[in-house]
Amino acid sequence: MSTPLNGASAMSLPEIVYHELRNAILNGIFTPGQVLRQEEVAQRLGVSRSPLREALPKLEAEGMVVLQPRRGYTVAALDPEEIEEAFDLRCLLETELARHSIARRTEGDIARVYGIISEMAGLTTKTSDADVAHWFELNQKFHNALLMPAGRPHHMRALKNLRGVIEPYIRTEVRLTGDMLQAQQEHSQLAQTFVNGDVEAFVDLTRAHSQGTRNRLLQGLTRNEAHDPQSE
Repeated sequence: MSTPLNGASAMSLPEIVYHELRNAILNGIFTPGQVLRQEEVAQRLGVSRSPLREALPKLEAEGMVVLQPRRGYTVAALDPEEIEEAFDLRCLLETELARHSIARRTEGDIARVYGIISEMAGLTTKTSDADVAHWFELNQKFHNALLMPAGRPHHMRALKNLRGVIEPYIRTEVRLTGDMLQAQQEHSQLAQTFVNGDVEAFVDLTRAHSQGTRNRLLQGLTRNEAHDPQSE
């Protein structure tokens, strides 16, 4: 994990700590259910506990951490039913955004989508932690680029929170399987339909992509539990 003080930024220190800790959770450095001992986390980030105390409530509001009595903050952990519920909500938001986005897209939006997906294509066969993390960063940018033209900031804010809760599970599963090719194929179809301007096809593909991601994740969790001696 990088130390936030190493990079020049216009953000305040609590904002930098918030982004650093959020990325650490997304990338599995801090795992679901793990207790975030503030002294240890602050030391790892290279900061005092004061900016960390300001960052944690913001992550709690997004559902990424949970404040528990006598334990402090822990990384949010979801069971399969909660993951399925989160994906159902995500699908509702994404399909609604997709319907409005494709009607308002511009040539600049199309160019942005193609630029991101082209960069992602070069990473689909990479296996290093840095390359996989970069692919996931681009993945978020890609989906945002598809949906931001809708001009619905409240929908996008709610979607960001949902993604933050389930993203650590998705990233863990992809790291275990190393399979980004299926997602990339679906991304290519989404991008092409976005360009074509076919509203119903774009909405249908958006729904199918969200449901496919959910199904792969839940299947992966089931496989992992079956091979985990502690679950027996």
